[in-house]
Amino acid sequence: MRRKKSDQETGGMCSRRQFLAATGAAAAGLAAGSIAKPARLFADSPLRPYAVPALVAATQAFDYGREAVKARVQHLFEALGGIGDIIRSGDKVAIKINITGGSSYDGNARLKGVPLIESVWTHPEVLRAVGECILDAGVRPQDLYIVEAIWGMDSYNNYGYKEVQDSLGATLIDLNKTAPYGDFADQPVGSNYCDRQSFKLNRILTEVNAFVSIPKMKQHLTACVTHSMKNLIGIVPLLPEMGSGWRSKLHSGITGDDKQDLQRAICDLNMARPIHLAVIDGIRTADGGELPTATTFQPKAYNLLLAGKDPVATDSVASLQMGNDPQAEKLYRPDGTACLNYLALAREKGLGTNLMSEIQIVGDGAGSVVWPSAIRREPVPRPGRIALSQNFPNPFNDTTVFRYFLPETAHVTIRVLDASGRRVSAPVDGVMPSGEHELVWSAGSLPSGVYLCRMQVGRLWEVRRFTLQR
Repeated sequence: MRRKKSDQETGGMCSRRQFLAATGAAAAGLAAGSIAKPARLFADSPLRPYAVPALVAATQAFDYGREAVKARVQHLFEALGGIGDIIRSGDKVAIKINITGGSSYDGNARLKGVPLIESVWTHPEVLRAVGECILDAGVRPQDLYIVEAIWGMDSYNNYGYKEVQDSLGATLIDLNKTAPYGDFADQPVGSNYCDRQSFKLNRILTEVNAFVSIPKMKQHLTACVTHSMKNLIGIVPLLPEMGSGWRSKLHSGITGDDKQDLQRAICDLNMARPIHLAVIDGIRTADGGELPTATTFQPKAYNLLLAGKDPVATDSVASLQMGNDPQAEKLYRPDGTACLNYLALAREKGLGTNLMSEIQIVGDGAGSVVWPSAIRREPVPRPGRIALSQNFPNPFNDTTVFRYFLPETAHVTIRVLDASGRRVSAPVDGVMPSGEHELVWSAGSLPSGVYLCRMQVGRLWEVRRFTLQR
């Protein structure tokens, strides 16, 4: 029989498994006076008070090498104080991955040769690393579940997920089906619901002790951003009452308004099935939409992994990296149209915080995270004068926002110039009504550097200097 070494024999050093299992509980105990410990509750109980400040861990990663990704995920969890406060020995744990749309999009021209696992889906190596860290925390392989509403088993079996499942000893649960149970659970949202009082869900989601969401960091044509919270749309089984294969009844099935129905459904789902740990894969992903069917879709490398125990805070940091202000009244889609900010709604519902003043970035990648020095970015209107705001975020990666004010209806031209004064874009050239306007500008394939935004109305003009940082 293999003998366990004593602390004296090991020099008092603990293993990484012991560290991950223990330090979260220790950190929670030290902070008990000021930071609320996340409870593991469902909707019929009071929602857990979110921690302030909410910790979001960030690290840079430049490829999906197995050892490198595992080291980066371990670092994220250590920066959060361990995961022992939410995942304990003997727990049942579900990991929700994101395999949007199945493999039918493989080879789409807009992927530009980038594999689906690097542009659209949670990468299998991120799943592997998270799963191994959960096992290191004392969870038994037979109590670890990989969950997803599978579009087609080829997307799971042929892209690395099945191999990861086997290496972890985990079990796949297809959330479209009732197995291994006889029926779906009717899971209540709770009295604080937005639109829906309950959801039919596979019963595994009501039985696990901890729920982990590991999405790809992406933008969305309807919800604007799609990170750990939006990932829960994929826990709803594809049943006839959900409408089409993309769950159309969740998108605009209550009021018929796709600017708010999906966003409110996201909040309802996160109250019905709270997330305990979010890990966001932003190493390689895409801008411009969740699938290559979007004309604005283009592969992108953010070289970033994020993790947090507050999914709203974690998603807010991810959204900021992709050019959406999580504190604003509205979020912006890739086409520039606005919709309800469900991150702000989630804060109102007690799911977490979207306020930058309540979020603390930790980890060795904290310095690489876009973090505005001042959130307020509205132009200050002056009587009889035009006004052009500083863009937000700045520096930015591909997409940024300018606001401008017109005291009266006028012909407006806005030009983007490079450092040498050469025009590279002309996003506005026409008559605009009086009042405040917003311009969402994408740099496309322009290289990193300093640029100028020049707005002219008659003889009046204003210029803002800004930085594109790839």
